[in-house]
Amino acid sequence: MLTLEGKTLSAEILGTLPARIEAVKTRLGRPPSLAIINYFADSPSAVYVKRKIAACEKLGITVKLYAPKAEEGYPAFKTFLARLGADASCDAIMIERPLPEGFESLETWDALPAAKDVDGLSSLNMGRLFLARKFSEVESGGYFSPCTALAVMRLLKFHNINPAGMNIAVAGRSAVVGRPLAQMLTAMDATVTLCHTRTKNTAEIFKSSDLVITAAGKAKWLKKEMLAPGATVIDVGTNFDESNKMCGDADFEDIKETAAAVSPVPGGVGPVTLACLIEASVRAAELAPKTEKAEIILT
Repeated sequence: MLTLEGKTLSAEILGTLPARIEAVKTRLGRPPSLAIINYFADSPSAVYVKRKIAACEKLGITVKLYAPKAEEGYPAFKTFLARLGADASCDAIMIERPLPEGFESLETWDALPAAKDVDGLSSLNMGRLFLARKFSEVESGGYFSPCTALAVMRLLKFHNINPAGMNIAVAGRSAVVGRPLAQMLTAMDATVTLCHTRTKNTAEIFKSSDLVITAAGKAKWLKKEMLAPGATVIDVGTNFDESNKMCGDADFEDIKETAAAVSPVPGGVGPVTLACLIEASVRAAELAPKTEKAEIILT
């Protein structure tokens, strides 16, 4: 079985950034800057927050972590986003999920300026993605796409897996992974079935698929009997098992004799997602208008 690791690709992407960061510093008089908003310090995504901060600091990118309190309410969150969006010293904004109940809405994502929405969740960025007919338009469209979905596509390309003509099952229909990923794969001429909790005969769909991509958020639920022999599995899940050890949606040990190739958790899609986010943050700074002096609004 081939292990579709992502650490090498992540390092390659990050390795292209120092020269671009220096160019930003020359033009703007400061390094690129990223604001990360995270409400829940114990969520699975929080594991990656620390890695994002460390990677940014290593590259010389200014990164600021904000941890608002849910009890302050949604209006305070919206006000905070407006101030951050207007801050000329902030190039990129990343909102970690999950959010407090009632906070995750179209109104939230559209409170982000599209030019700073590096995870591609605003109506403008998402709309541009879904209007793309070819994946080349996604790669060079001048807008931002959800980083995790983009990371899957880049991981496939890195390992010479061409989705064109494949039957592909995607488990999970979130706006950050499942739906944008299905659009990207379709733009690559794949035939995609988007599965979710109400899908009937999920195992049969998986068994008829050349490639299974799971982003369901259920620890080790994907078993060998759900796969066709020789299938490829991309595991986007970030979970913790009964021993509090990070794991994916796929039961790696169970499927390794059935699948031809599997991306590991950790070490697969996660590192590439991180690299895509940082690359997008640098691109946001490259596109940011130059000001005489950036007034720092937030502290």
